[in-house]
Amino acid sequence: MRAELLHNARRMITRVAFALALLLSSAVFAQGVDPLQNVSGTTPHPGASPWVRSGSGAFTFFHGFDAHVTYLSQTGPEEQENDVQSTNWFAAGAKLDLGERAFVLARGRVSLEPYTIDDSYPQFFQYVPEDGLVDRMRPHDLFGEAAVQFGFRPTDGTLLSVYGALVGQPALGAAPAQLRPSGVDFAEAPFGYDLHETTHDSTSVITAGFATRLFTVEASAFHDGATTGDHTDLDIDGDIDSQSARLTITPTPALAIQVSRGELGENLAQRDVTSASLTYGGSFAALTALWTSRDYDNEAFANETAWGLELALRASRNTFLARVEHVDRPAGFPRTIDRSATEEATHYTAGYIFDFIPNARYKMGIGVNIDYRTKTRELEDIYGHKPQGIFAFLRFRT
Repeated sequence: MRAELLHNARRMITRVAFALALLLSSAVFAQGVDPLQNVSGTTPHPGASPWVRSGSGAFTFFHGFDAHVTYLSQTGPEEQENDVQSTNWFAAGAKLDLGERAFVLARGRVSLEPYTIDDSYPQFFQYVPEDGLVDRMRPHDLFGEAAVQFGFRPTDGTLLSVYGALVGQPALGAAPAQLRPSGVDFAEAPFGYDLHETTHDSTSVITAGFATRLFTVEASAFHDGATTGDHTDLDIDGDIDSQSARLTITPTPALAIQVSRGELGENLAQRDVTSASLTYGGSFAALTALWTSRDYDNEAFANETAWGLELALRASRNTFLARVEHVDRPAGFPRTIDRSATEEATHYTAGYIFDFIPNARYKMGIGVNIDYRTKTRELEDIYGHKPQGIFAFLRFRT
């Protein structure tokens, strides 16, 4: 009884926050930050601008990209696994000012991973249940975002905005790992991908928001869509079945703190997702601390939690990377999959990149990431002694 009351209370809080955000979005308070600081949906990108900009007059054009060409080797088992693949994304758009107070912004993002990754790539201890993947990671969707945003500034420091996307990110969670200032240089996906990332490519997204320079309040309605197979299609046939609300606090342009909650789906895997994160983007350091909890309505699925800490330290030519993640996996993982219970696992990733072209707009470098997981002795018959994933890569990015 107590658990049911707590669950109902959480759902009520989510719905009240959703309704409040929609109501306030019609007020004269609004987002005062530059919309070109957003990298996915209406999620801010703390620190320096993520885009290369150009244009004159009322038009501003922008673009950005990241591409890793990676040779990966997984050691530990008797038969070593090797592969060559590329993780990547490309984004471009334009902003048209409508007088001094309003604008229209269009942005698109694609990933060629469905063509540069052969179905999936090896990654020990990764888990993507929608694709039935264990020890492997799926490619990102071909279409990551196709969106238009309208904004109006009632005052110089405020902005009302409405965002609509055929595919895009609702107001839920932090920015995707491959777009975050602390995560863009990693060659592989985080181990908490299944919990942190899967809502970022939702379809039929509508987001209304407002903020001052210090905070943003948003509400979204969307379809909990997900691609499978070759990940080149859009799941746009489903009804809008999900909603979310998010509060983001930006005490400085380099820091964003968000808390969000969403109710997703109308099927057997209907679930509530709660997220909290702190993201910092500075000239020499970038940091993200991220926590996500997923609660299922269906008792056949155990509730799951993941948290992670991600760090990038940058000098003129040298970048040092570190990531630690603590995630819930199904009981028996990886031998068996029992989603009615969970087991905890901790993963570590360390990396280094040397940029031989450290241009102010474009960078090219070589680097390596090494994955490691604790408590593998009981899995030695599967993975051998101290299994590791080594990712050596050539990286290009804005």
